[in-house]
Amino acid sequence: MCKLILTLLVTLFSVGSLSAGVLTYTITPTGGQSLYQFTLTNTGDTGGTLFDLFLSLPTDITNIDTTTIGTPIGWGDPTGGLLFFGPDAAPSTSFIEWAADFSGTYDLGIGNSLGGFSFRSSVDVGRPITFALNGSTDFATAQEVTTTPEPATFVLMLPVILVIGFRMRSRTAQTP
Repeated sequence: MCKLILTLLVTLFSVGSLSAGVLTYTITPTGGQSLYQFTLTNTGDTGGTLFDLFLSLPTDITNIDTTTIGTPIGWGDPTGGLLFFGPDAAPSTSFIEWAADFSGTYDLGIGNSLGGFSFRSSVDVGRPITFALNGSTDFATAQEVTTTPEPATFVLMLPVILVIGFRMRSRTAQTP
């Protein structure tokens, strides 16, 4: 009996912690708005291809410029697929959903990544941005990727730059 309970607990916790994929994003200020760009990676945990991406955003849909929602080829563009957006469960939240066309041609295979999912917002949409895949109700948190180096990175790079400069100067001084 104790083994059965332990097995059930391990199964419940391991199933809940599985992620079906990874979604990363960057935020770029542009023209008074912020451009959010997403890359979806299929880790294979769903056991197959990915064909549906649902974003849950902690902001009102009126903050999103819905005319600029970016779609990868075959995921809600003129080539095919579907694009949905609107208010979510609460008035202060919204969603964007992309679905690949029904042929399977544009599905995201295991081990592959796909960019082109994007939108512009007039405000910082806040955190966390969560997502679900293939119609699942299990949400994971998208991971923000920093595109510009942190100030501490420049501090660490300074000694290296100085050494390179000193070596170059020494070499030019030795050249007849």
